[in-house]
Amino acid sequence: MMNNQITLILKNLGFEEREVKIYLILMTKGSLTAMQISKETQIDRTTIYDILERLINKGIASSFIKNKSKHFTALSPNKLLIYFRDKYSSLQNILPELNKLTSKTQEPVKCELFQGKEGLKTVLKDLIESKEEYKVIGIRKEYEDILEYFNEQGIIKLNQEKIKEIGIYSKGEKFKKLKYGEYKEINQKLSPLTTLIYGNKVMFFVWIEPYFAILIENETFRKGQEEYFNLLWKQAKS
Repeated sequence: MMNNQITLILKNLGFEEREVKIYLILMTKGSLTAMQISKETQIDRTTIYDILERLINKGIASSFIKNKSKHFTALSPNKLLIYFRDKYSSLQNILPELNKLTSKTQEPVKCELFQGKEGLKTVLKDLIESKEEYKVIGIRKEYEDILEYFNEQGIIKLNQEKIKEIGIYSKGEKFKKLKYGEYKEINQKLSPLTTLIYGNKVMFFVWIEPYFAILIENETFRKGQEEYFNLLWKQAKS
């Protein structure tokens, strides 16, 4: 189990699977020749040389001559940590310039469509798992009626996580309020559409069959919808 975890972490750090094998063998056995590494890892010797060359170029392995034979060794775990810390520091140093480049590029827009009751549940799970405060326009009783048990469990989890819901609803609308929620009513009758805003995402729910939801992920669009929410919030009554 521990070896699997070590392998997974090294791969996440950018090691290719055969590089992990060779590195761990060198850690376990110490310095070895290419032939010895090949026997231990069951990787052919030609490929071993190619991988060792990559590791040497990265600074993770090195070679030396011992008894007229070329041996290979790898960085100790502590030195490997320093190696990655140096890379992290290098990234930190160029972060301001990278951020400048990012601000000049066009922000991507991600849009997804979810259909039917199961589709609605899928997109709502994203909200629950985000554990973020959210704003909603058009809270409706249909939400509880359509999603039934899923809605009840969602409310329980949102309350357990102390997530705040800030909601606007049509006057006279009856629904279950969150423990940490804040609500205002508006006199006008809202359409059968619920808008939900959180993180950099906006969800639109249509509560007429066939039920569906649209999830848009874009910071600029989210800001626009939040401005509209804030305008309605000022007009609404507690």
